[in-house]
Amino acid sequence: MKKISYSLRIGIVGGKDTKKEIFLDNVKEIAIDSKSFEEYFEFFLVFKQIPIKMKIFLVANIDQLIYNYNKIENLDVLILAMNLNDSNSVHDYSEESMKEFNEVYSFQGLSVLVGMDISQIFKIPPLNSLRISRYNLKKKTKELDLIYCFEIYNKAEDITEIYNKILDDFIFRFQYSNPELYEQAQKYGIELLKE
Repeated sequence: MKKISYSLRIGIVGGKDTKKEIFLDNVKEIAIDSKSFEEYFEFFLVFKQIPIKMKIFLVANIDQLIYNYNKIENLDVLILAMNLNDSNSVHDYSEESMKEFNEVYSFQGLSVLVGMDISQIFKIPPLNSLRISRYNLKKKTKELDLIYCFEIYNKAEDITEIYNKILDDFIFRFQYSNPELYEQAQKYGIELLKE
């Protein structure tokens, strides 16, 4: 049996106050195998009977993705994390930096803005009473020309919803771009789930 798997490369951007590492915790729970390297994290999982090799690059800002293009080379998904409890985090991402990122990577993948309610997720008091509203989050998504916009209040459920949306989209593309390869990958995935 051919061991065919779908490869997915994800860049997750967010400062320390976004606690973007929770995106890794969620994948670790469902992964068959995981490895940590200096530059990225690698996971192997089966989603809807399709084996997926996922590489996740965590960075503090978009400039780091641009600077490390030679090491990363390609991204299928870009997730921009923003702390909803810090009204200044709306300025972490600019149209100029997104434009440069899109040019450097010739990016054609999925782009997601994620507003994280850090005080709710981690049950800690907010830094200040001002927070980024849903309206401002949607406005920022349009300004940056991103595809999806999510809010996270419950770390397990909400992050799972984001990954499900991303993986569903890519499996759909895989299925219709190459049905024969998709079928072979599905057979391998079924075998993996039996083990």
